[in-house]
Amino acid sequence: MCTFTDPKQLPCLHSFCLHCLNGIQRTSGVHGKITCPECRRQFQIPGSGNPSELPTNFRINSLLDVLAIKECSTANVKCGNCNKRSTQTLYCFQCCSFWCEECILAHNIIRTNKEHRTLALKDFQDQDIEAVLKRPAFCQKKRHENKELEFFCKDCKVAICNTCVVTLHEGHGKMLLEEATDARKTQINSMTHSLIEKAQEKRKELEQLNQKSTDIKLQVADFKRQVQTNVDQVIAIIEARKQDVFDAVDNQAKKSLESLSEKKGQVENQVILIESAIEQTKAFVKRSFTTEILGFSETFDAILKEQGTQGNRDTECIPRFSFTKSDKLINVLNNEGIGNVKIVFSETKAQLSGAKGKESSKVIAGIKGANVRDSPLETQVQTRRFRSVLSFGQKGESVGMLDGPCGVAVNDRDEIAVTEFCNHRVSVFSSAGTHLRSFGRIGNNNGEFRYPTGIAFDSHGNIVVADRYNHRVQVFDRNGNFLSKFGEQGSRDYQLKFPQGLSIDGNGDIIIPDTNNPLIKIFSSSRKYMRKFGGAGSLVGPYHCIQHGQYFIVSDYGDHSIKMFDLEGKFISKFGKQGNKDGEFNEPRCMLVNKEGLLMVCDSFNHRVQVFELSGKFVTKF
Repeated sequence: MCTFTDPKQLPCLHSFCLHCLNGIQRTSGVHGKITCPECRRQFQIPGSGNPSELPTNFRINSLLDVLAIKECSTANVKCGNCNKRSTQTLYCFQCCSFWCEECILAHNIIRTNKEHRTLALKDFQDQDIEAVLKRPAFCQKKRHENKELEFFCKDCKVAICNTCVVTLHEGHGKMLLEEATDARKTQINSMTHSLIEKAQEKRKELEQLNQKSTDIKLQVADFKRQVQTNVDQVIAIIEARKQDVFDAVDNQAKKSLESLSEKKGQVENQVILIESAIEQTKAFVKRSFTTEILGFSETFDAILKEQGTQGNRDTECIPRFSFTKSDKLINVLNNEGIGNVKIVFSETKAQLSGAKGKESSKVIAGIKGANVRDSPLETQVQTRRFRSVLSFGQKGESVGMLDGPCGVAVNDRDEIAVTEFCNHRVSVFSSAGTHLRSFGRIGNNNGEFRYPTGIAFDSHGNIVVADRYNHRVQVFDRNGNFLSKFGEQGSRDYQLKFPQGLSIDGNGDIIIPDTNNPLIKIFSSSRKYMRKFGGAGSLVGPYHCIQHGQYFIVSDYGDHSIKMFDLEGKFISKFGKQGNKDGEFNEPRCMLVNKEGLLMVCDSFNHRVQVFELSGKFVTKF
């Protein structure tokens, strides 16, 4: 935000003021080396290791002089001789410096300066400013400051002045600076042309990759259409067969209902006749004399007997409908599915392919007894064979190097954040392994670490880090700027003792194994203590805890096992014991549940990752 003073240029071509570079080196505590604040690359300082030995950026110096000339009417310009500031200042084109009105008299008295051209700043024209920008470069050696750089030392690979030629570079191969510059320009142009051609080749390669990506997407879309068409046909056939079954049961039901309706009519007629006979008999008895009733006694008996003999007829048996499913159809769909995915790789250039071997993946869709989300379709995926697809980093403390990588987290930009246990910092890399930025150093102030371990990204993209030996958790934004912290050494609910692994659940709550207490503690997204579970008797040395579905899964490296708890923190089960066989552990640490629902465990001192079903059944290892 300030104007340059004594600008120095680093080998990465970034420029900074000398006093800033001195401050950076002093803060780092590393003599002879300096890290560029812009690109974070580290360089060896030539000569004695003092930043003053770095080359001066003459272009910026020229621009600073031009700036002073253009602002002379509003700002005082400092004299290069007496440091006095004045608006009445002159510029010497040969000395390439400013002179006040008093000092210019002394400058002009010197015989060697009689041919020098001086000009008052207020009288500068555009051509004069061009002359300032094209001024020569001067030697940086002590007592050579007024000597113009005219030669290039082939042995030392530096520009030198006449005095350097006879004092410091005697016997070395030399050539004129302009000739060396022209030769170097030719070389750079040749290299640039080669890079242009290479860039064009890469662009063509990129176009091919884009085309291949488009082809794959089109193939997948076409594949899905074919599968959907096939499924629609199968569904149409099943729907048609379903309608046939419905029609058959409807026809049978119709016949049974018609027969029942006919018998119902007959019974209704019988009821009418019986009720009519009853009414007639009652009326006759009511209005007739005794002799009449006795005289017709046989007639009444016959009528009543006739109606009484209209007994109940056996109704037709009611049919019972039952469905017999086609076990053959279910078995065919279950065993053979609706089809297979076959992947055939066409011939691909080696540099474009990350695949090894001749295996192809196979996915089978079938019908299972248990439903998944109310659907009878379940995907069976063959056990994955894990292989390395990317590695980056090497041991060291320089930018981009790693020492004790411990926790790993990936954000929504596919940036990979790594805690460096021994470098006391967090480094962030691209998905290709390119170093992007680092933050932190050893200490206990805000933004400093003492052996950081667990790391995670929250829903806002902030970076949450377990600062183990500071007994706390720190939160940073995605660029590494400190935001907040919580925790301190102790055994109270809000305190921690050597926290290690760290994870964030679906609600944004922070799950922290409080290793030396030993407990699992849960803090809200606002960093407030919520609850805890575990303790002596159920946990020995918890390292990492993740929440998956209805479970908390804890790696207890002190007990060489994986332990399962419900969401209330009640112990359910555990699996594993100390050893190096399949399903055994030697200090299990970080974990995750992958997209296939398999639990992956870092079996630290067995130097492997083991893969399990959530039931604890061993699947594979690598």
